[in-house]
Amino acid sequence: MLDGSYIPIPGPSFFRDSYICRKGFPAMHLQGVCDSSLKFIDVYCAYPGSAHDSRVYRNSPLCQYLEDNPLPEMYHLLGDSAYALSKSLLVPFRDNGHLTAIEKTFNNAHSSTRVDIERCFGLLKGKFRKLKYLDMKNVREMPEVIITCCVLHNFILTQESFDESDIDTEDIDAVETEAQSERDPQELKSVSEKRMEIAHLLV
Repeated sequence: MLDGSYIPIPGPSFFRDSYICRKGFPAMHLQGVCDSSLKFIDVYCAYPGSAHDSRVYRNSPLCQYLEDNPLPEMYHLLGDSAYALSKSLLVPFRDNGHLTAIEKTFNNAHSSTRVDIERCFGLLKGKFRKLKYLDMKNVREMPEVIITCCVLHNFILTQESFDESDIDTEDIDAVETEAQSERDPQELKSVSEKRMEIAHLLV
């Protein structure tokens, strides 16, 4: 499961506008991929809050790695409609008001599975309350602190269980505007067929 989350910060005096996220406050953008146990398997923090999820992903080491080393056909990441459909990343069918029953079933299954990344971010912020507002002056050091919290998050989960009350649900991020695919039409056709095949298996 792939998604982005905002880490609120005081905001620097220089280039301040670039740090203002769509929610209206200065933030750092944290991209994360987690598994079903809510452990991070990849994190990336290098962009200010104004960056769109899809832009951050396209420029992340993870995306570059998957471009060079595609996942086996049966595997893929799940992302919301803020991301573009690709070989390694399946997103929901775009809801234009005319989805078929099969497409709706896929979207429901996709959403109920992908919610784990939101719960993962919620658990991270519930354990490390400092990430609710990272009161630091040095912007360059912020990514190191944020990534360190992610590493400690994983360590804690290997040592102890968690309760649902540990998950901070106050600021679960809403879906960003839908991304437009920049993929080769032939590749997009192949990926769309893969998504539809999976959709039919869910019926």
